[in-house]
Amino acid sequence: MGTSGMTTVWLHFRLSLGAVPRAGAVAVAALLLVSGSSLAQECPLIVPVIVKDLEGGFVGQTGTVWTIAPDCSFTVARQIGANVADPHKRGRLTLDQQKRLGALMGGVPLPAQLGGVPQANAHQITVSYGQTLAILSLAPGGGDLKTLRAAAADEPSARVLELAEALWDMIGS
Repeated sequence: MGTSGMTTVWLHFRLSLGAVPRAGAVAVAALLLVSGSSLAQECPLIVPVIVKDLEGGFVGQTGTVWTIAPDCSFTVARQIGANVADPHKRGRLTLDQQKRLGALMGGVPLPAQLGGVPQANAHQITVSYGQTLAILSLAPGGGDLKTLRAAAADEPSARVLELAEALWDMIGS
């Protein structure tokens, strides 16, 4: 298997002379089925996306960590302080969710620092994607993601909030 993420499928047949035409049709149908399902599973990511929705406190930052792999499988874990627990939820994004994620990840690259100056016990949302690490700092206890997105002062902040809100909606916490 190469690094391109493509899966090679080998089909083995034992043929008798009378079965050649039917076996050929079965092989073509099987290849079409495998190709169709592979195309339907194309994920828009080339590197993992990690989104953290964290709130500062006595033990450090606590919150939810979503990780989506380039094959669109995902995990959801809790972070308490510096420790990220083992994932408590795993799955794979549906085709509609993959399209939504692709639309959210496209566009202008995110700046490294968004929002105001980090405060004590700040609410922070981080997006890590390849070489990009964007940190949106919000006031402590600033409200739910939908309310924060509606009040966002700039487009990059709104995009980070929309991505976090979409992950919350699509795969939960």
